[in-house]
Amino acid sequence: MDRAASVTILILLLCAVTAQGIPVLGANGRCHCTGTSARVIHPKSIRSLKFIPRGSHCENAEIIVTLINTKKVCVDPEAKWLETLIKKGNKQHK
Repeated sequence: MDRAASVTILILLLCAVTAQGIPVLGANGRCHCTGTSARVIHPKSIRSLKFIPRGSHCENAEIIVTLINTKKVCVDPEAKWLETLIKKGNKQHK
């Protein structure tokens, strides 16, 4: 196969990967959070929690906390204080 055909096939393959939304290794795709915080946030300061599961857009699960002052903070999904807060919220909701 000549060089022009190889380059054309490579370009078409890259276009197909991009069109399918498959994340490129080493890239974060379209993640909302560039980093996370493990800092404890007082429950009275929280307006809402948004959970975004991992998928083709981002290889990480994300939790975005919107504070009362409308500031948004990306929180580490594995933070112990967050697990405790969610468990307490579920008990109160039931």
